[in-house]
Amino acid sequence: MVKKKNLTKAFFVSFIIGTLIFSLGLFLGYGLDVLRIKDASTSISDIELETLNYITSNEFIDVFGGNHCDLVNSELEGLSVQLFEIGQTLVKYEKRNIFSGTEYKLLKSKYFLLEVRAYTLFTKLKNQCDSDYDLILYFYDQNQDDSENQGYILDKLVKSDNVTIFSFDRDFEIISFLINRYDIKKSPTIIINEDIKFEGITYLGELREAVNQ
Repeated sequence: MVKKKNLTKAFFVSFIIGTLIFSLGLFLGYGLDVLRIKDASTSISDIELETLNYITSNEFIDVFGGNHCDLVNSELEGLSVQLFEIGQTLVKYEKRNIFSGTEYKLLKSKYFLLEVRAYTLFTKLKNQCDSDYDLILYFYDQNQDDSENQGYILDKLVKSDNVTIFSFDRDFEIISFLINRYDIKKSPTIIINEDIKFEGITYLGELREAVNQ
């Protein structure tokens, strides 16, 4: 009888300890989730500030004069680096299923809209200042092998060629105007300089040939 009571007590203690450990894991996971979202949100706020800086500088030059192309070239180059870095961070978190939920979707939607604004600014600069860089729109599906492999290929292209890439998860409703504008039917899909369109996975050699035309 005593032995049975001891077993029951041991089971109860083990259950309590297990529950506490599980609860602690959930709490720590939630805490890390909040910190990562805060970190990504701060980075996106920095990009918003850089975008406002560009717009303000542009308006100032329009009124008071100055070398428009030299100024915006340097500012947009910094913006391009920031966009790429926060995009890499978001993709890394997604692949590892580190965080998700409403806040994260809102954050990602905000990031996509900033990319659209940046793409618009870069296109305007390219046309007005005869800049020689190439602009690429990349539409992907999350958790799709071809999209993941295409991302690796585009990373190699960025490191070796003068290109700026704007990547979009085509399932997000907030960019439906882009999906309609470029008639995106599948992923991965790549648009180069508003002129060349690739559907399905496209390899490095073909991409380099397209951007060097």
